[in-house]
Amino acid sequence: MDARRHRLPLSAFATALVAALALAAPSAQAAVNCPGADQLPLLSTTASAKSATLCLINAERAFNNLPALRSEPTLEAAATGYAQAMVERSFFAHVSPSGQTIDERLAAYTTNTQSYTIGENLAWGQNVLGTPVSTVNAWMRSQGHRDNILSENFEEIGVGIVPGSPRGGLLDAGATYATEFGWRELDGATVRASVASASADDEIVAVTPKSTKLRKLTAKQKRRISEQCHRVARRTKASAKTRRARYNSCVKTRTLAARKAAR
Repeated sequence: MDARRHRLPLSAFATALVAALALAAPSAQAAVNCPGADQLPLLSTTASAKSATLCLINAERAFNNLPALRSEPTLEAAATGYAQAMVERSFFAHVSPSGQTIDERLAAYTTNTQSYTIGENLAWGQNVLGTPVSTVNAWMRSQGHRDNILSENFEEIGVGIVPGSPRGGLLDAGATYATEFGWRELDGATVRASVASASADDEIVAVTPKSTKLRKLTAKQKRRISEQCHRVARRTKASAKTRRARYNSCVKTRTLAARKAAR
């Protein structure tokens, strides 16, 4: 399993799903009926699988007194395209082998905005572990993924599901998931501040309004951010290009967050 900007080995993903299934299902899932939630997605059933996944996610939000996320076409197209790419190109990460990051994937969503908040959850599983209910259940047992699902900062979502897996390709008896979370304030809309976080294991990237004047960071603050992002870049094995992209994206995000906190 994987969360926003946090990559785990494929073996750890499988272990995480098995561990999640061994625990009792969340109360929200036990109390809701989402058609197709326990069926492995096929080419002919991806639409119902997406609906089931969104149904389960919104059930978790309702259980925690949060408003439902609404499906957004731009986010869904990006999610589906990325899930397809992971299966076809046999990789599983928030940064693609070519160095593409979530910021680039969701550029069509964030362009012409005053501010926005975006996040991403990824998962893949084989057989019963690839069903919507198994996937959402596992996400809810992982803090980073759970934080995205229950974030008050998101209002929209795009769910992408592709049969197959990064390990076995399109013919594998499994499914690969990408969920893109978002909130944005379009130019001309009522000003609303977005929330940024600079925690070491942050799974959400938040960008402050472009018009906001932010203070410059001290050399000590810059050095601390650089050290944190070097650790993030080295978290798993990857090519030098991928690590460089991961580092640069981390520095950009945490610098914005720290500058906003210093206002």
